[in-house]
Amino acid sequence: MEFISILLSSLLFIGSPIGFGLDTIAENAIRSRLDGVEDVQVRVDNGSNLNLLKGKIDRLQVGVRGLYPVEGFRVAIADLETDPIDLDFSSLRRGNVVLDQPLNGALHIVITPEDLNQYLLSPEFTERLNNIQVNLGNAAQNREVSRYQFSNPNATFLPDNQLQLELDLADPNRDEVLNIKAQTSFTIENGHRLILVNPQVSVNDSEAPEQLLDAFTENLGDRLSLRRLEDSGITTRILDASISPEQFDLVMWVSIDPSFTQ
Repeated sequence: MEFISILLSSLLFIGSPIGFGLDTIAENAIRSRLDGVEDVQVRVDNGSNLNLLKGKIDRLQVGVRGLYPVEGFRVAIADLETDPIDLDFSSLRRGNVVLDQPLNGALHIVITPEDLNQYLLSPEFTERLNNIQVNLGNAAQNREVSRYQFSNPNATFLPDNQLQLELDLADPNRDEVLNIKAQTSFTIENGHRLILVNPQVSVNDSEAPEQLLDAFTENLGDRLSLRRLEDSGITTRILDASISPEQFDLVMWVSIDPSFTQ
């Protein structure tokens, strides 16, 4: 969820907003703070230049296509529309963007399975994946997964909000490869966390040990909580989330506290 913080913070580092071409200034600022952007459109509705000089913006609309918040990870769509924005006038005169009131808005994100799978095969994700440590729970051998290497990760978006993840575990010291397959649906808890529902994990098409199932739910579930952003001053709440074979859709309410800009 780090890319949400990157996207929102980009909007607040547009340099001095006083003058013409604010839309272009904001677009350039977003591009400069992301790893890559295919297309970005920004519309700033400020009512009048006088309002802008007072630090008042009626609405900010941002439409991004092909967003790369980090290397190798593509977000197909990221659209943001804000409520009125109130900037600190004294800071504004010095060319600094500081919020006088919280910035609130709605954020819509779309991720395709093709983009997700491309990231799953990237060196960055592979390194993170192989840092996961979990016990297989095999009483006879009691070997740790840290001895294994993960490879060939693949995600499949299924109907009815179902997600399937598949990967291989290879023991470099043995001629042995384990195929791990996990499938789950999800629900939203308290607006900030995606909870896995009825997760099922198999190893070589056999039911997985309980320890491996626990590791899957804990490692993935912890990363799906949006509360991790609140320490930085960004509060998010999930309004809607759904998975279809074509895409993962996420709609959120977002709020940036003035402390984030100070």
